[in-house]
Formats: sequence, structure tokens, C-alpha cells
Amino acid sequence: MTLSKMKVLVWLSAAALLLGGLGLVFVLVAAATDDTAASHGFPAKGSAGAADYASKKAVRIREKGLPRAQSPEEKHRPDLSKAESDDEVNMTAEYRQILAELQSALDADDWQRTVKLVQKMQDSQLWPDGIPLSLHKAAIDSLKWFGSRAAPELVGYLASSDAEVVESAMDAMMETLGDFSLSDHERSALMLGYMKVIKDVDTLDMMMFEIDNMRPTVKAETALGIYNSGNEAAIGVLKENLDFFFCDAEGYEVKGPDGIRRYLADAQRAYREDPDLAATDEDFYGGEK
Repeated sequence: MTLSKMKVLVWLSAAALLLGGLGLVFVLVAAATDDTAASHGFPAKGSAGAADYASKKAVRIREKGLPRAQSPEEKHRPDLSKAESDDEVNMTAEYRQILAELQSALDADDWQRTVKLVQKMQDSQLWPDGIPLSLHKAAIDSLKWFGSRAAPELVGYLASSDAEVVESAMDAMMETLGDFSLSDHERSALMLGYMKVIKDVDTLDMMMFEIDNMRPTVKAETALGIYNSGNEAAIGVLKENLDFFFCDAEGYEVKGPDGIRRYLADAQRAYREDPDLAATDEDFYGGEK
């Protein structure tokens, strides 16, 4: 079906996981479309398709307990001093010096110094006796402050033999994906990069939720990229979630790559036919359509 003029198309979803396993809260924000919007992978406000989509999204968020990315106003520079107090026994003078240098680099917003320190810590040959867990976590906190540019170093931590270090790195990777400053094109590229190395199904499932925060064309391109990634675990997770990502239109079914390509072609045509919609999405999501 074709899409008539639609001024705004936005489905943003987010979720917060309360500390200590106390419970889950979720936020679901839906933006309105013109009354004349037709079913085209994008339901008109108040339609049965929109209501069904909102219901499925709400259930999905509650089930997954997805972490919510911090807005720029909420983000606070990490205080790494806690690492020293948490690990006084193993925190030698050398480790304290590294911690102080990390904090200094953070305070100066000096990415180059930070990444050099982290890469030095990741060189296992330099540390035959290992590095305290608390110091590795402090390094990961430092990387999170710098957002998506820290992706290679966060991926490097996945090779750690310490499960807690890997878990901390995974959490940080999730936060970088939710970075408010990223355009959907940048978010897509970051996600596809992560999915080249991540095999954990639960992590992939959570990461893939970010697809829903992309405009229709980028959403489809990202899904096709996952199919072409060669990561069977990621492909399996995507297959299970196709209905969730592409179910937002009455009678519009996407069952596999062919359906995604059809969805992409329809979305591209919608942008060509409605320059206002294309401009609105470009402004909202960032980057070219």
C-alpha cells in the first residue's frame, strides 16, 4: 500500500532496570501521524495496528527489562575513587597510579590518554599476575564516558577470562548503543560492528531492540545487514523478532530477507513521494535518509 502525507513518524521506546532486582519500569512514547496516514509499515494514530503495536512493545519492554540510556543531562562524569576503596588489598601503588591517571584523563576529557591507558591494561603480557577486577571496571567506566568511539576497546574486554569484566563490558556496549547523540545510521553501524563478535543470545536480543529506534529505511537496512553478518546467533534472534520490528501495519507481513527488502523499497518510495516526511525523519534521526 502507498503512504499518503505523514508529518511525523516516531516510535521511541526505552526501559529502565531498577538496581538490586527491585523491579522494572518502562517508558513508551508514541508520536502522532496525520489523519490521512495509510498503513505502510507505519500505523495511523488510533488505528488497530497502532494499538496492537503499542501493546506488543509494552509487553516486550517489561519482559526484557532493557536498560535505559542516559540523556546528556543525566550523564555524570565517573568518580573512579570507589575502585580503590573497594579493592584496598590488591590496589598496589602502581595500580593506584593508573587509577589516578585514568581519572585525570577523564577530568580533562582526554580520549587519547584514556585509550592508551586502557590498551596498556588490556595487554596481558604486561600483567602476568593480572589486574584487580575493580581497576578493569574503572577502565570500562572511563570508556563509557566517551561513548561510541570506545567501541573497539569495549569489544577487547570480551576476551577477558573474568566473567564480571565481560559482563561490565557488555553493559557498557549497551549504553553506547543508546547514546542520544548518535544518528540512526551511526547506531546501525555500531550495532552491526558489535554483532560481528557477540554470540550471546541474551545480549544480542537486548542490542537488537535498538533497531526500533531507527527510521524505516535504516531499520530495514540494519536487519538485512544482520542477515548478511554470518553470525548465526544474531540471525536467529532477528528471525524471532521480525514480527515485533515490522508488525506495525495491518496486513503488512515481513517473514524474512525478501519481506525486509520489500519493506525497504516501500519506505524509500514513501520518502520520495513525501519530501516533508523525509525531511522530518532526517531531522529527527540525524543523517541522510
